[in-house]
Parts: sequence; C-alpha cells; structure tokens
Amino acid sequence: MLSTFFSTSRLVHYLMLSIIVVAMVLFAILWDPQMHWWELISILVLSGSLALVEFIVSKNDLTPSSSYALWCATILLLTYLAFKVPLHIIIALFFILLAIRRLLSLKTGHSIIKKIFDATFWISIATIFYHWSALLYLLVFVSIFLYVRNDFRHWATPFIGLGCVWVLLFTYDYVWDDQVISLLWQSYKTSYLWERDVFQGQEFILLILITLSVIGLFVYMTKLIDIQQSVRPRFTIMTFMGLCGMTLFLIDFESFCNGGYLFLILPLSVFIARVVHAIDHKVFKEIFLWIPILLLLGSFLLY
Repeated sequence: MLSTFFSTSRLVHYLMLSIIVVAMVLFAILWDPQMHWWELISILVLSGSLALVEFIVSKNDLTPSSSYALWCATILLLTYLAFKVPLHIIIALFFILLAIRRLLSLKTGHSIIKKIFDATFWISIATIFYHWSALLYLLVFVSIFLYVRNDFRHWATPFIGLGCVWVLLFTYDYVWDDQVISLLWQSYKTSYLWERDVFQGQEFILLILITLSVIGLFVYMTKLIDIQQSVRPRFTIMTFMGLCGMTLFLIDFESFCNGGYLFLILPLSVFIARVVHAIDHKVFKEIFLWIPILLLLGSFLLY
C-alpha cells in the first residue's frame, strides 16, 4: 500500500505528511505535561525541513521520482518527540539542510563562491544552536574537492564565511555579556558507548538506526562506481554526511542519543528510498517502507 501511494512525487504527499507532523506534535504537547506550547514552533521548523528534504532529493536526482525519501524522513524526524530532542537541535538541522542544498547546487557551476560562503554560513549558524554541527564543515571541503578544487579562492571562502559568523558572535558576546562563546566551547565533551553499564530501551532503537546507516554506507561505497559519474559527487556528499553522524555516535554517544542522530536521517532516507526502487518484489518494498514506522513506534513503546 505504501509503495503504491508514494511511488510518485506529488504535492499531496507533502501536504499529507505535514498534516501528520502537525497532528503528532499537537498530540505530544497535549499528552505530555512537560512540553510547552512554545514548542509549536517545531511544527514550522519541521515543515520547512521536510520541504528542504523534498527539494534536495528531487532537484539532485538522489532517487527516482517518488516520495519514498520524504516519507522516511518525515517518520524518522518524528522520533524527536519520543527522544525529547531539544528544539534548538531541530533548528540546527534546518540550517544544516540549507547548507546541504547549497553544496549540492555547486554542480551547476554558477555563483560558486556565493554558494560556498552560504553553506559555511548556515553550518556556522547551526553550530551556535548545536555545537556538534561543526562536524558538517567537512562537507564543505569535500564538496569543493568534488566540484571546484582548481581555484584557490574556493578553498579560502569557507574561512571567510566562518569568520563572519564568529565576528558577529564575538560582538554579541561583548555587548550583551552572555558568554555564548565560552558556553559553546564547554559543550564539547566525549562519552563513549562502551562506557555505558546500563542501556535505556530507546537507545536500542538508535543502535538499529546506526546499523542501518553502516549497511547503507557499505552499499554506497561498494556501488558508488556503478552510479553515473554526473551524479556520483552528490552521493559522495550524502555518504560523508552519514559519516559525520557515525563519528558523533563514536565520540559523544550521549549527544547522539539526545538529538545528534538526526544527522543520519537525510542519507538514511535516501538509502531506503533507493533500496525500495531497486526491489521488484512488492512485499519487500512494503517491509522497507515500514521500517521507519517500526522505529517510531519502538521509540515510543520503549520510552
């Protein structure tokens, strides 16, 4: 049923999934007394994030024409309600998606410096909201290497974009004496999976998520040579985005569980969508499309 309904890419799919987001967030606010009404802002942020996911996937031919990736991204994003992901991390994800959109648009060869600056700027803003967003700076340099590595100005532009944000941040810190920068630096710490003596039930859901991501990474790396050369850099960027999420899993497991796992949602959604397109058997298509729902249900049931 899901494989048939989402087999095309239509506006009605985005509208329906947006309604699901609104309903789920409203239900969570009414059901959980610890949630506040100002968290309704997350509806706007999530709707904007889903619009960016749809734009990134469709405009860059990451999957054949369908809404499979949008479906997976929507359901996986809603796990933030079960994991109590803070709103500031959701906002950081939105800015990260803005940066990914600009990096993937480097394929056109137009306004290169502006796009690199914009991507670095958005990642820097995301880092203010969630410190581990800084891992995504790697994507900027990977994208430069893949698309426009022959001009020195392109390699220098990210440092200019980063510098602009830090100048603004220093100015704000100085005028308002909020100590934002010191708090940002103090946020960086490590916590390792193997140091845990006891695991919460929800954390097993994230272990399944990271396992699927590792499988997806392995498939990407083994099948990358079979992908058309014109679109290969885009999948390389998706692969490195997944690697950033896996790196966070390894160096700060606590932060990964508190919302860092959202870094994996875009590449994982693309991977599941491409698997569904590659499978001919309808039953297996349905099984893969039900994986996000099972993860969502599991995250609530194991709360």
